[in-house]
Amino acid sequence: MKIQSEETLKCLINIFKINGYRIEVYKKLVNTIYSPELKRSFQNQADESASIVEKLNHILDESFENSDSPVLFEDAQIDQSQFYFGMAQASKNVRTILVSCQFGDEFLIKSYQKILAIFEFEAFNPLKECLTTHLSSLKKMSFDYDNYAF
Repeated sequence: MKIQSEETLKCLINIFKINGYRIEVYKKLVNTIYSPELKRSFQNQADESASIVEKLNHILDESFENSDSPVLFEDAQIDQSQFYFGMAQASKNVRTILVSCQFGDEFLIKSYQKILAIFEFEAFNPLKECLTTHLSSLKKMSFDYDNYAF
């Protein structure tokens, strides 16, 4: 099924791009952190983002197929979440990466809430379930980083 709303497409593109960054950043943390508990948590974050990217990939491909005036990935402006994950991606300092991820996730929560409020999910139920689950996970995620050795 094709998405008609340009605003919805732009929101979904932003979520797609943010989760692409998240996958890379959380995998970077998995390879950097020594704590098995944190490794597992960060791997779960990367896996959840990969699941969302996979679902969105199919929906976005279908929406752009045979479109008269497609919304290009470049049309969507960079948002704060992308900025923070970009900083995390470029950094080699673990604490900077962690703080950037925390800020990025806070803004990602707002993006999820926005898309869940405007998007009619009748035909896209698996995506809604995936976004809702990930939103729930992001809200619960809180770490006391000072208790772990980096």
